[in-house]
Amino acid sequence: MWQDYVIAIVSLLFGVILLPQLLDTWRGKTILNLYTASLTTIGLFILAGTFFTMEFWTSFIADVISGVIWFLLFLFSFKNKRKSN
Repeated sequence: MWQDYVIAIVSLLFGVILLPQLLDTWRGKTILNLYTASLTTIGLFILAGTFFTMEFWTSFIADVISGVIWFLLFLFSFKNKRKSN
């Protein structure tokens, strides 16, 4: 289905756009809002589960990748916040 590919492309772009932010949090240069990062992570994994049940395999994989990127943003931000306190 063409919808699967459109959703996947947009989801992957949203994940790829965050790579510079991920590098900054990994290096300890910045801290994201933990509520935003955690709720976005949960939402993306819920969407991935939904796409899995709909057999939108490409969208499922794309949202898992984006979910992992957001989870890493949360994890590194949490670590950086603990360091700064």
